[in-house]
Amino acid sequence: MAPWILHRWSDWSTPFLGSGPSQQAVLLRGVGAFVIAFFVVFLAGRRGAAWLYRRKIRDRVRDFDAFYGKNKTGTPTMGGLFIVAAIVAASLAMNDLGQRSVPLLILATLWFGAVGAIDDLLKVRDRAGGGLSRSLKMLLQVAFACFLALILSLDGTSPFPQAWRQVVFLPAPAIMPAQWDLGWLHPLFVVFVIVSIANAINFADGLDGLAVLPSAFVAAVFGFFAYMAWNSAMAKTFGFVPLPGIQEVAIYCAAVAGACIGFLWFNGYPAQMIMGDTGSQALGGTLGVVAVLTKQEMLFLLAGAVFVYEAFSVFWQDSVGIRHLGRRFFFRAPAHHSFQHQGVAETKVVLRFWIVSLLTAILSIATLKLR
Repeated sequence: MAPWILHRWSDWSTPFLGSGPSQQAVLLRGVGAFVIAFFVVFLAGRRGAAWLYRRKIRDRVRDFDAFYGKNKTGTPTMGGLFIVAAIVAASLAMNDLGQRSVPLLILATLWFGAVGAIDDLLKVRDRAGGGLSRSLKMLLQVAFACFLALILSLDGTSPFPQAWRQVVFLPAPAIMPAQWDLGWLHPLFVVFVIVSIANAINFADGLDGLAVLPSAFVAAVFGFFAYMAWNSAMAKTFGFVPLPGIQEVAIYCAAVAGACIGFLWFNGYPAQMIMGDTGSQALGGTLGVVAVLTKQEMLFLLAGAVFVYEAFSVFWQDSVGIRHLGRRFFFRAPAHHSFQHQGVAETKVVLRFWIVSLLTAILSIATLKLR
């Protein structure tokens, strides 16, 4: 069931790397996935942006956001289509489709990308900038998350051994319990994780380049942890539970990181193209599924701390402050607009968020010391 390029790869690499999923072969497939995804976006981006512009698929800033995003009006949107295409193309080229995790990841990218694309198209056509209602968008996210939770729970479809299906692993077992068995609550936990991560990255996508580079950092962290869990020697040293086929998740993460870096070429300030909900939903849904498939859901709290902060600012402002207390805790939410409100330049806000996301990615890898 592996794609033809994987068979060709095996034919010429066997004399050098040996047969089977050797460490070198997995690493080189990961590099290949990164390079393919990068160049799909890089080569298609310029003409793609012009194509979107000609078809009037352009960003429309809502009236109450005009102060923060007036320079975004008219910028081609839905650039996330190229991110989705790049990830899927790289996966089909370098992943082994026989592993159960790979079709689930591809389906997640396509599903959440489609939800975001519908939202973007409705926003472009509606002068008021409507798009999908929040409740309908949430319903579509929950529908996929419930489907995945069901797949992960059933014999014959779950990529996990039965002993680990309902277990959540913690990133620092040296100082806290190594795992929690959630029992029947685990499917609900899966739904919460996927929907929360998808919306957190969506909230962060408000300034040029703000969400795409931290997404690449998060993908790199999860890919690194997936590779560590697959490598038997490293898994034994650091106390990872061996999960069948998890090396394919690492390769898929490399494709996500490559697509993000390629898109950053066009998305850096001033953006030639923005990814819209098509990209932010696709990245958020994909990384949520990656967190679940690697059994490292709690790691996102650190690796994706920038996204967690953005989501927290929205929740605390809207659901707690305005709705129940009748006051604001931030000047604006998401938090990046609050910094803009205080006079911090957009480029400086983005650069500082990048620095924080890089530091949290490094700290995530440093948690290996706590194992």
